[in-house]
Amino acid sequence: MPHPCPGERLHDLFREVFALRDVLALGMDAVHELAGLRTPQVRTVGLLDRLGGATVPDMAAALGLSRQGVQVVCNELRDMGLVAFVDNPRHKRSKRAVLTDAGRNRLQSVRQNEARTIEALLPDVDGIAVSDALSLLRNIRAALLALAEKDPSRADLPQRIASATSPPGK
Repeated sequence: MPHPCPGERLHDLFREVFALRDVLALGMDAVHELAGLRTPQVRTVGLLDRLGGATVPDMAAALGLSRQGVQVVCNELRDMGLVAFVDNPRHKRSKRAVLTDAGRNRLQSVRQNEARTIEALLPDVDGIAVSDALSLLRNIRAALLALAEKDPSRADLPQRIASATSPPGK
């Protein structure tokens, strides 16, 4: 049976997650540049991979960014041959961005490079501890997102909590 955790201890965990995210963001910029992409491009390609395609406004909302900023990134990716704009059956003027085969291949290459880099930087991290931490973080995220279902007065909380950087498949 789980032991309840004091709020302050959970808050310590959250602060550590944010601090880790800041450190990871700096490192991932360097890893992405090695693949010839900037982090916003990788985030956009990753989102398109998870969604199977989306309009720029939908991507902007999911990423918490401006529509104009996402449009610039999508145009860059289109010019690189990684994204194509296709007709949208739900809207005549708002095209859907989709990954091209080259885009899927580049994303796979980026992900493999990320994994190799992480393994090289952190060779001694215990795999079981990582699995436990991953499970804990997923459970916390799910519990926070479920708050809106339990309490309609908190209906806006998931939108403020949720992120487009959700792990693939989750």
